[in-house]
Amino acid sequence: MALRTHVAVGIVVVALLAAACGSDANDAAGGGVDDGGIAPQTGATGAAGAGDQPGAGSSYTTGSTGESGSASATGPSGAGADVTVSVNNYLFDPDIVEASSGDVLAVSNDNAKTPHTFTVVGEDVDLQLGPQETVTVTITLAPGTYDVICRFHETLGMTGTLVVT
Repeated sequence: MALRTHVAVGIVVVALLAAACGSDANDAAGGGVDDGGIAPQTGATGAAGAGDQPGAGSSYTTGSTGESGSASATGPSGAGADVTVSVNNYLFDPDIVEASSGDVLAVSNDNAKTPHTFTVVGEDVDLQLGPQETVTVTITLAPGTYDVICRFHETLGMTGTLVVT
């Protein structure tokens, strides 16, 4: 009888742990990533390295650092945006974003648990989005083609291109 009780308790514990882990149906293969539930700090000006992960001592900011004036955060909503991008399943959609200098770009994180960034490599555009958050930014970059990455998931192939006209 005691063995049955131990087995039953063990099954309950395993079931509770499995339920607590959960998954984000919007993430690739439904595997989900829970990066610690970190909330963005709107307006913060940290500079995190390319390999930083939330919860591992990285800076988690929303908007631009303001150093070169390349972009400026304009608010948390995509309403009135000239161009929209969504991040979902470790991909940018579209993966080639076309915008004119001066356009308002809305970036929407469609994942329920996974934070992402929309980072223009080598420029002062580093939007960090919590789960199901949308951030807008005014693009003031010079015309050209720019590499875009998610700093948290670049190693998973989360890359794209921004073409500014």
